[in-house]
Amino acid sequence: MTNPTSKSDTTNEKKEVKNNNDMLTKSKEQQFQELVSWLKKWGYETKDTTKDNNIEGIEYQAQITPQIPYEFGLSTPLFLEYQKDLDDGFIIRTTFKLDNQMQNQLNEENFDTTYSELEGIIYPMNVSMIKSYPAINIYKVMFHEDLTRRLFLEGLMGVIHSMSLVISKMNQRSRKVVQQV
Repeated sequence: MTNPTSKSDTTNEKKEVKNNNDMLTKSKEQQFQELVSWLKKWGYETKDTTKDNNIEGIEYQAQITPQIPYEFGLSTPLFLEYQKDLDDGFIIRTTFKLDNQMQNQLNEENFDTTYSELEGIIYPMNVSMIKSYPAINIYKVMFHEDLTRRLFLEGLMGVIHSMSLVISKMNQRSRKVVQQV
C-alpha cells in the first residue's frame, strides 16, 4: 500500500529540483531579473542601477529600498549585485556609515569595540561584515543552487535585520559615550 502523502511530497521535491536546475541554466541577467521581479512582487521598491553603477566588477545591480525605515528613520538602501567573478551566486549588501555627529562622539577605538560586539551577534545569522571606519559593510553571499523564494527572502531579511542591529548598537554606544562626558 502506498502513502499518498509521500507521493505528493516526492512530486513537490521533483518540481523544486527542476526549478533549481532551471535557475542554474539561466543567464546571470535572467537570474537577476527574476530576483528583481520577486522583490517587486513582495512590495519592495527596486530600481535597476546597473547602468549607473561605477563599481568595478559588478555586472548587474539593483537598489532595494527597505519597506520600513530603520530605527531613527534611516532608510539606507540595500543592493542586489551580480559580480563578474561569481558565476553561481550573488550578493545582497548595505552599508552603515556614522553620521558627522556620531563620528564626533565615537572615536575609532569605540567603533572597534562596538564592531567586535556586533560580530558575535551578526555572524551566527550567516551575514558578514567588513569594518572600515567610519563605515561597516554588511553583506550576504547567496548561491543559485537550491535557491528558493523563501531562502532568498530569508537572506534579504538577514541583511536588513543585521543593519538594524548595527544602527541600534552604534546609537547605544554613542549615547553611552555622551553620558560619560
